[in-house]
Order: sequence, then C-alpha cells, then structure tokens
Amino acid sequence: MTNRREFLQSAAVLSAAPLAGRAAFAKGHPSATLDGVILDERHAAAREFGAHAALLGARTFSIEGDITDLWQNELLKRWRSAPGAIAGLTERPALFLLERLGWEHGLRVVFEAEHEPLKRGAAIHRIVRTADPHLHDELYAAGSSWPRALADALVTGTSVPARDFRPTDSGMATRLDEPTKLYSWIIAPRSAV
Repeated sequence: MTNRREFLQSAAVLSAAPLAGRAAFAKGHPSATLDGVILDERHAAAREFGAHAALLGARTFSIEGDITDLWQNELLKRWRSAPGAIAGLTERPALFLLERLGWEHGLRVVFEAEHEPLKRGAAIHRIVRTADPHLHDELYAAGSSWPRALADALVTGTSVPARDFRPTDSGMATRLDEPTKLYSWIIAPRSAV
C-alpha cells in the first residue's frame, strides 16, 4: 500500500513530467535500470526490437507466447532476491501474466503501449501510459523502423516513469476480428518510479 509520502513524491514528479519533456525528466528523476528485455520470437517487429535492445546492451529473453519457462527458470529467482525492471514487446497474455506475477514482488506496469500492425512493417501506436509526451510521435515518424525507435526509448530509460499504477486492461478478451497486436511495456519496482 502506498503511504502518503510516496504518493506526494510521485504526484509531484509525475505532474511535472509532461511539461518538462523527455530530457529534463531524465535529468530530474533517474529511471530504473532494466534487468532484461523480453521479446516474442513469433513476431518480426519483436525480433527487431530485441536485436536493437541487445545492441544497446540489454540482456534479452525470447519467448514464443508462453512465459512459463522464463518465469520458472529466470524471473522468479531474480524477483525473489531483488526485483528489477523488465521491458518487453509481446502479445497481450504475456503482459497480463507478468503483471500479475510481479504484483507480489512489488512490481507494477509503469509503461504500456499497443502496436497494431499495418502493411510494410508500419503500425498504429496507442500509448497507454508514459511520462514522455513525444514517444507517440517518434514511433509514427519511425515508420517501419518503429521497433528500433521503441528499443531506443525503453532501453535508454528515458520513458520509463508512469502516470499511475492502474492495472492494465490486458486481461480483457480481444475481439476475434482484431489483428494480432503487440504490446510494449515496462514492469518495474514501485520504488523505481
């Protein structure tokens, strides 16, 4: 449960974030360091995201939709000893499960965006939560290179802080006629924001 002091500190920092912009926010409040980046190998955009994140120095973990092995063999041990921030580009179920598993270790979703694929590698982006008001425009401007732009934003840590700790809506069933959407996210300790 958040105490009054944590609430006031977060509110003060987060209320200034949209006005300050990315660089000023990064200088004023350091972001959480990522312990790793998770990508869903079944999607070209996620593979590109992961490859660029690795070039930026992030440790990457691959899944093929199912997070069970990663959770049991890697994340559970890490989160029991020292919960750390992770980022990813996956489908909705992976985000939903990791969010729920992270709760008992003091972790929350602090960044979330939805990416609906279009032709030629482009996508429609819907930023759900972030302190960076320019990320949406950067992803659109990147066109089919949006996975690299996303990796730059998430791995360099300048877009990590969130506006809130609401649970994601990723537990809701998708309509059958929707194209496969990807979700980018960061799950971090509450104390990191």
